[in-house]
Amino acid sequence: MNTKVWLAGLSLGALLAGCAVTPPYDTTPPPDPTPPAGTLPDPATPLGLDELAAFGGVAMLVAGSNCTGTLIDTGVPSGPAYVLTNGHCVGDVGRSRQVTTLDEEWWGEAQFFRAAGNLDNTYSAEVVQLAYSTMRHTDTAIVRLAPTLGELQAQGVRAVRIAAAEPAEGAQVVNIGVPVQNLDEDDWVLREGRCSLGAQHSLLEFGWLWQGAWSNDCPGIIQGSSGSPLFEVDDSGPVQIVGMINTTSSGIDPAAGGDCWINRPCQVTPDEVTMVPDTAYAQSVAGIGRCFDTATGVFATGGECPLPVSDVWAEEGGGWFRGGDEPDSAGRMPQVRLVGREAGTVRTALVPLGDGTACQAPETYAGSEPQSLPEAGEHPWDSSIGLTLSVDLPVTEGHYLLCAVRGDAYAAAAGVHFAVDRTPPLQPAGAEVERLDGAVMVRPFLDPPELTSVRFTWGPQGQVDCEDTSAFQEFFMVPLTLMADELPATYCIYGMDAAGNRTAVEQIEIPA
Repeated sequence: MNTKVWLAGLSLGALLAGCAVTPPYDTTPPPDPTPPAGTLPDPATPLGLDELAAFGGVAMLVAGSNCTGTLIDTGVPSGPAYVLTNGHCVGDVGRSRQVTTLDEEWWGEAQFFRAAGNLDNTYSAEVVQLAYSTMRHTDTAIVRLAPTLGELQAQGVRAVRIAAAEPAEGAQVVNIGVPVQNLDEDDWVLREGRCSLGAQHSLLEFGWLWQGAWSNDCPGIIQGSSGSPLFEVDDSGPVQIVGMINTTSSGIDPAAGGDCWINRPCQVTPDEVTMVPDTAYAQSVAGIGRCFDTATGVFATGGECPLPVSDVWAEEGGGWFRGGDEPDSAGRMPQVRLVGREAGTVRTALVPLGDGTACQAPETYAGSEPQSLPEAGEHPWDSSIGLTLSVDLPVTEGHYLLCAVRGDAYAAAAGVHFAVDRTPPLQPAGAEVERLDGAVMVRPFLDPPELTSVRFTWGPQGQVDCEDTSAFQEFFMVPLTLMADELPATYCIYGMDAAGNRTAVEQIEIPA
């Protein structure tokens, strides 16, 4: 079934456009052969051995990627041991952006006491389960370890409780993490940063929407810092976890464009979507401690647990387009493929992004007719399962949500992000020309999201019409090699952002 989804009758706010990103049919960002713009921050100061016992509940977590996690004090030593971390640390980058994973067998390890001068005395615990993981509304995961909480505590691992309420804006906190980016493995150690909380924001990054994230000025936030806790501390050490680092705009050159891309989070208000440079963000964790049974220590959603659980999601769909029914740079059309946790009926509406909460409002779906929704299959990539809807995007630049609700489960509705971008890339197309022994290698520049793909052609000098793009071919990561007898040559190239907007054609002359 292929049904049009039309824009609901809401006024279009003043929305900022110009971001570009690979649509979430493939959730892995494309390779980038060029170094990122800007300068990465220096890592924070290594944690002193005299502080190791106090912060011994913070671990280097390897369960899908190198991240940081914290042992949660559930109050039940005989119960399971759980680590708090980000959803993107345990595979959610590869899952639907609206899905919630519950009670899934998992793998990996949490390595405690990984401090400078103590690498020969670390303690590792096996990861056995994802009790909870999502990047819908919050970038949060609860990871179960093989030992019990009491067994870890007997090894000196200090569990920390989670704050019951939000901290105050301006609160002073301590961040403990294990950053790894551009560091030797021996330098993958616990590091300490003292910082303060800013305000809470809704965030948009690469199609994910998070609510209530705390801006902060924590130093040294780089890859590996994900999942690292923000502690309220006293003279004895950490009192409670009040936030959890998940993203940053540090080290990004705003003039390079590409707002809302990976590590370019944008703050969302009802009126605009804006990237604020050199700002880290921490996910709200308030109340997560109520997700653990007081008698058994076992994690469960529902009741007083504030963690969201999705009921319907898109296995495919969303991304950056030029509006209307125009394809993106990969030839994909604006559409979604919806499934439910259970079969039922679904209502949909396309609305302006606003503050990002419209999909949870019943009035959003006024006038929308229910359609049959199938239950999700075992394999998300099975395109035969799902309700496929074409999305009729406006041609007005801005950010939009395709909202989908199963029955009246508004709190569990999906919000699939679409953006309309009709602005050509800020960066010109180009290529590196490398001289080899008896040959020349030509390697186009890629810089997602502004230059997500390129098209090119070449031929003997004086015989190539660079303005005729009909014969251009797509670049598939394999550089063009020209032998000496093929020179001199003319190389023609243009680039596209993810939405399909083109740069001008650039002509590169390659002498013999």
